[in-house]
Amino acid sequence: DLIAKESADEDAVRTFYDQNPQRFGEPEQRRASHILLELSPSASDTDKAKVIVQAKSMLASLREGKDFAELAKRSSKDPGSASQGGDLGFFSRDAMVKPFADAVFAMKAGSLSEPVISEFGVHLIKLTEIRPAKLKPFSQVRSDIELQLKQEKAQKRFTELAEIFSNTVYEQSDHLQAAASKIDQAIQSYK
Repeated sequence: DLIAKESADEDAVRTFYDQNPQRFGEPEQRRASHILLELSPSASDTDKAKVIVQAKSMLASLREGKDFAELAKRSSKDPGSASQGGDLGFFSRDAMVKPFADAVFAMKAGSLSEPVISEFGVHLIKLTEIRPAKLKPFSQVRSDIELQLKQEKAQKRFTELAEIFSNTVYEQSDHLQAAASKIDQAIQSYK
């Protein structure tokens, strides 16, 4: 009821939008493909070196023109992306493990990474596309901001009314009519 009684001033809505761009932004997203080579976190240095050599050999063949998607389908150990030629689709930085995300977000579109080691193994990454960060248009978030501002006003008003009610009931404990009148509510009884 309190929210319905509140209003949000147009200038306040616009100011809130202008002062909080991080709340209405869409983060930069990148689309990448990868080839995952298995490497156990507990692998010996010798085993790690073998997988790195294998990854560098694959990287050399990719730089010579070998098709990334075909190599991913045949060699990647990622069950989720291998059949799609290693394509991971678009993702934001926080959607991937740190070493992988750091590599992808340092790359230029169309480039190949050096081998990247993560908790999942060794990755060869091809960055295919970049979607820059952008701010959602004001028209798209205006109603959400209005509702939030109305809720904040209603919460403040509720706190004020609860204090008035509590004080009035304490001061005039023999009946509720005074308290109900002060907060503009009718007394209801249930049987």
